[in-house]
Amino acid sequence: MTPLQRTSIRTSRRLRPGVELYAAADGHLLRVGDTHHHVHLDDAAAAELLDALAEGGDPASGPARAALEALVAAGLVDVPPARLRVDGDGVLAAALRAALTRMGAVVGPGGGRVLARDDDALPADATTACWVVGHRVVLSPPAVPAPQVAARRRAATRHRAADPRTAPAAGARRVAAAVPLLGGAGLELAAVQVAAELLRPDRPAHEVVAVDLRALTVSRHPVLPVPAAPR
Repeated sequence: MTPLQRTSIRTSRRLRPGVELYAAADGHLLRVGDTHHHVHLDDAAAAELLDALAEGGDPASGPARAALEALVAAGLVDVPPARLRVDGDGVLAAALRAALTRMGAVVGPGGGRVLARDDDALPADATTACWVVGHRVVLSPPAVPAPQVAARRRAATRHRAADPRTAPAAGARRVAAAVPLLGGAGLELAAVQVAAELLRPDRPAHEVVAVDLRALTVSRHPVLPVPAAPR
């Protein structure tokens, strides 16, 4: 029986497949496939690193923390799963929670707040949000609050909404689609796209993402915060 076989083995969801860290006769080794690398840490720092990999969290000491960061940079360790809280009780919120969960995020209390609405009635305190306007789902960027994004879009289309020529005539016969716009492939695309954007570590700070529910396309648009009113 080898020393490795005599050692109790804990598992880590953060280590990539085929990667293992363990104590050997002359120090700690990192096994990557069939290749072994010496890990230059003292016993205390190595123990911290082992615990962090098995239990989650970050090591307290500088050497162990630096070693963990090096493993992440080398692609041998995954970053901790994102924690997100999706507020909303509509179909978009439910689909977004499901998409985030499938992508490995932890969805529930304590995470970064994301509001998902099936309309464009955003509260004034909303920051990150996705919502439905017309036939699109819109996701606000990190540096521009969602109400400001919505205000800019309303300002750009106000003339069309107020055009009397587009209003139904009094007593006119009307027929509308029986299938809701927010459903099927459009809803799935919107949920997956928004979830992927929220999990991006390098999401552009001033870029709105819009998902066309009819054409099943994704577009990106620059946006700036609304300037403060002059005093």
